Amino acid sequence: MGPPSNPFRARVAGWATLLSVALAAGCVPTTPPPTESDARLLAYFPAGYENARTRFRAACMQALATPADYCRSIAVSSPSESDLTIDYGFFDRGGDRLLILQSGIHGSEGETGSAVENFVLREYLPKLLAKHIDVLFIHSLNPWGFRHDRRTDEFNVNLNRNFVTSPGDYRKDNPYYDQLRSLFEPMAAVGNTLLEALRNHGRFLGEFSALGFDGQPITVGLNSGQYRHSNGLNYGGMAPAQQVSALKDILGPIVSRPYRKALFLDFHTGLGNAGELAIIKGIHPSESMTRELETMLGGHEADGIVIHSGSDQGFYPTIGDVIDFVPTLPAQRSGGPPNASENILAVTMEYGTMGLDLLSQLRTASRMVMENQAHFFGCTSPEVCAAVRKDSHELFSPSDPVWRTRVMREADLAFTVLVNQF
Repeated sequence: MGPPSNPFRARVAGWATLLSVALAAGCVPTTPPPTESDARLLAYFPAGYENARTRFRAACMQALATPADYCRSIAVSSPSESDLTIDYGFFDRGGDRLLILQSGIHGSEGETGSAVENFVLREYLPKLLAKHIDVLFIHSLNPWGFRHDRRTDEFNVNLNRNFVTSPGDYRKDNPYYDQLRSLFEPMAAVGNTLLEALRNHGRFLGEFSALGFDGQPITVGLNSGQYRHSNGLNYGGMAPAQQVSALKDILGPIVSRPYRKALFLDFHTGLGNAGELAIIKGIHPSESMTRELETMLGGHEADGIVIHSGSDQGFYPTIGDVIDFVPTLPAQRSGGPPNASENILAVTMEYGTMGLDLLSQLRTASRMVMENQAHFFGCTSPEVCAAVRKDSHELFSPSDPVWRTRVMREADLAFTVLVNQF
């Protein structure tokens, strides 16, 4: 579909332009210097993939205490890169419960997930083990994306749309994406980023009005996953990526042990109110464990922790999400149908960066569109591509110390609760 073609749609696009200009011209707030406590939390944030991996490996090795503990790596093959690894560490005390932390399935979101994993390794692992909770850390599931600051892998596959439980899902249609493909995939070099953003905002609002102000086609089309357009957004691939077999090898034998219960936490950034930790449930989560999670963490909205499902306003269900795949691993290993275990709950731990209001959603969508556009069609100058990369990086890994301190404090609270109540 094209740009607005009637006066009302044109006015909507004009409002978007005016609002975007006002937003772009807003003053940047002054950030106070971090306190000593803040500085300790901020120090957990790495500077890129190599630094994150070095830090994780060092923290993992320092935590080894028994012959049952281990730190290992799985090499990720690449036609253009070398020395890409998924690193993981398991700490086994024969506990009756299992806690799993995973980061970096979306490469550009890896810094925050890595920071949380290192924080837990250094400050919470002994407390968890003392409570008879075994702990598995999986660091940087998408190392190519982390190194290159892209959400996708080297083949433009969004790995969090690739963990399907039925092979037929790799042929699943997303008619909304097909209908709105020209909106999501501009096939031209990126020009001036401000003008491109204003144009994108106007086009999105124009389509929103043309759809009768029903946001579902845009939200589902853009975010849920699609399996037809390999250069498009949220492409889920045509077959399992190598990370699927890697996760089966790492996690399958461990979750198949007779634990009384297991909790899988997959760390992300982007969706939600800025600095808020949204715990997002999968499509068919364990009912008993969901109730337990809500009892543990459901009363901390004032502290910045909220619990959502994919059907809540501002959120969305996805195809091929790892949190729907992990609970099926014990059944898969036993050769049965991929039924989810009632003893395993897998959730997304999503730190919001922009917000859920209309303008924030427009800015998020526009940056995602431009990043993909620049990757496949380039930019009119190196400076434009640098600006696109910077905007995308800030979308998924904000440099604001206030934001970073807040999300680490929410992690601190969440793991305090888990130590005492899981």
